[in-house]
Amino acid sequence: MILAHQAEQGPCAWDAYGRTLAERGYRVFIPSLTASPEDVMSAAVAWLGAAGVSEYAMVGASMGGAYVLSTAGELNPAPSVVVAISSPAQYNDIDALAGIRAITQPILLVAGTGDDDFADQARRLAEAQPDSRVLLVESSAHGTALLATDTEVAAAVEAALTAAIGND
Repeated sequence: MILAHQAEQGPCAWDAYGRTLAERGYRVFIPSLTASPEDVMSAAVAWLGAAGVSEYAMVGASMGGAYVLSTAGELNPAPSVVVAISSPAQYNDIDALAGIRAITQPILLVAGTGDDDFADQARRLAEAQPDSRVLLVESSAHGTALLATDTEVAAAVEAALTAAIGND
């Protein structure tokens, strides 16, 4: 499991959720997003592979969502599922909109309808990859806060992870 943090946060933003996933049997890698998406995600996949993980998921919040969406289609091995919470279609020079087109695995896009224009961006991303699933909830929470405070979001993310990889 790769958890990618949002801007103005760091890996610690995923600490509680990462520990919960680890307690459920998942191997969890939470990188610091300080290099290019390709370098960071390739290193994360290599770490998981060295730890014996054969199937993994990528979950990103906001900027982290752009990181996972922009790279998932190019990674080897590819993730079993990609989850992007409050992801922008474009973050600086990171093009999630272009990257999502290369993803062939299941994708869950999540956003709160009261969170700026992130619901609209989730719809744009879904138009670029029609096989993705979109979950829009009535909330102004963003990224990891949306996952932590909305039970429908938490259940949908858990279901996506379990359906794709079970407990690795």
